[in-house]
Amino acid sequence: MPELWQTPNSSAVRQAIVCYLIENVERPVVSISAAILAVRERFPGCDLTDWQLGDLVARSAVDAAFAIHFDAGGR
Repeated sequence: MPELWQTPNSSAVRQAIVCYLIENVERPVVSISAAILAVRERFPGCDLTDWQLGDLVARSAVDAAFAIHFDAGGR
């Protein structure tokens, strides 16, 4: 049976991160682990490590002037 999901490209992952930040704009601090979970739920085929996703989340959050809670574990 073929896979129902595809590996996302980096722009799709970045867009998912930005959407997560927009959806949580009322929160004063962005949780790296919560953002990683949200991206993995949207893209189960994402082959980026938690470290790589966390880096993308942190960069996007800093660019958007969010405070960051560095609570991610590595995979």
